[in-house]
Amino acid sequence: MLSSRTLGRILTGSISRPLRSAAAVTPVAIRSLSQSATTNNFTTTTSQEQQDGPSVAGYNSLSGFQRKPESPSYFTTNPVYNELIVNLDYAYRQFRPSTRPSKTAVRPNWLGKPALTVAVGVDTLKTSQYRLIVSKLNQLATLTPRPAPVEALFSRFAKTEEQMGQKAKPRVVDAMGRALATGRRKEASASVYVVEGEGKVLINGQEGAEYFKKSQDLDSLLKPLEVTSLLGKYNVWALVQGGGTTGQAEAISLGIAKALMTHTPELKPTLRKAGCITRDMRVVERKKPGQYGARKKFQWVKR
Repeated sequence: MLSSRTLGRILTGSISRPLRSAAAVTPVAIRSLSQSATTNNFTTTTSQEQQDGPSVAGYNSLSGFQRKPESPSYFTTNPVYNELIVNLDYAYRQFRPSTRPSKTAVRPNWLGKPALTVAVGVDTLKTSQYRLIVSKLNQLATLTPRPAPVEALFSRFAKTEEQMGQKAKPRVVDAMGRALATGRRKEASASVYVVEGEGKVLINGQEGAEYFKKSQDLDSLLKPLEVTSLLGKYNVWALVQGGGTTGQAEAISLGIAKALMTHTPELKPTLRKAGCITRDMRVVERKKPGQYGARKKFQWVKR
């Protein structure tokens, strides 16, 4: 029973309540992965309700009421991304009882971060969000035999044969004698130019010893030149961004090693043995909710 004050506010349209649509929702195999969480994403109503609004308890019109969005993700910060994660989990739970997960199943080659951002339909995609989407897709890829709806889903986020056939351009020394290479480590990304010279190192316009305060960072940066006995024979100019000092130093080190191989391909066995041309894929493990850290738990107190 509504109070007189609440009833008066409803009739004047000063407050609004979400109402369920009168149209029945039929179950589907996988909920729609389209951009359902937009401003116009509300449940459908009959033509009479669209004109005059639904009628409840003898009232002819409830046009001041707000209709309920189709997806709860509408109220989140990133509704399109959240709806995608929910749908991927829903698909795995639905098809897992009728299939047999296999760790040896062939996984498609997924799109890179920029292309996946466009495929999802969002403006930006964080690295953690990209990794979570890929992990959910890899989880679905373990289903054997793979259901047809999952195959249709993979067609959105997997690379095409044309994209897989594209090969990276070979690195060459330009007309100015420079070799350009890219190195990455953790969240750091570095573009490195290596040219024959007297051994100068410039990082974002600063001297290497001035940019990196820790001696261990500077040592890891110059490791490819030391193992090949080329220290003092090449100049290094790097532009680096993202991450911390350790990640940036190791990203530049990887770029230097690749650029040295452009100048002298015979250095590859030496650099490979020293571990300079293999990217270190290790990242910091995330902290879990309800824990002190990634693995550490809170102290248990009996009383």
